[in-house]
Amino acid sequence: MLALPQDVTEKLGLSFIRKSIASYVDERREALDVVGPVIIHVGGRQMIAECLVLPPRAEALVGPVILESLDLLVDCQKKALTPRPESPIYPSLKLK
Repeated sequence: MLALPQDVTEKLGLSFIRKSIASYVDERREALDVVGPVIIHVGGRQMIAECLVLPPRAEALVGPVILESLDLLVDCQKKALTPRPESPIYPSLKLK
């Protein structure tokens, strides 16, 4: 999921949608606000998403749900997001 600091969500004027429980890697769990909608533009692709609200000035997080929906890969060497080679123009999503 997308997670943005509270000061950013306020500047963007995002509306409260609901509460959700976030689980951290250290096993903590916390109820956070979910706000939106947020239109995300990355690498010539876009999507509409909701986001979790983090404390002010926290680091923004783009999670695997966003990357998968945009069909982007993380290139750690180049420190960049790149389209999946088999879907260079549009995201390719699997339906079953």
